[in-house]
Amino acid sequence: MSANYVNPYNHLTDSLERDLIWAEQASNRAYSALEGLAIVANGIARGATAVGRYLVQVAEALNEARARDARFSGSQW
Repeated sequence: MSANYVNPYNHLTDSLERDLIWAEQASNRAYSALEGLAIVANGIARGATAVGRYLVQVAEALNEARARDARFSGSQW
């Protein structure tokens, strides 16, 4: 391989690239790697929070369905 080989898979996602450009333009100063890591960590945290909320909603729906099933299965039809 040549020394100029560029890995085509190490590109940033569009949304991350937009966030980085916005942060750079908003601050009018050089961009630091720590700010980039903070943006990535914030995105991961928001994703984890959304997944957690979804799992809680699924658990609540399952518990509600089990409660309904227990009420109806005990009744005399």
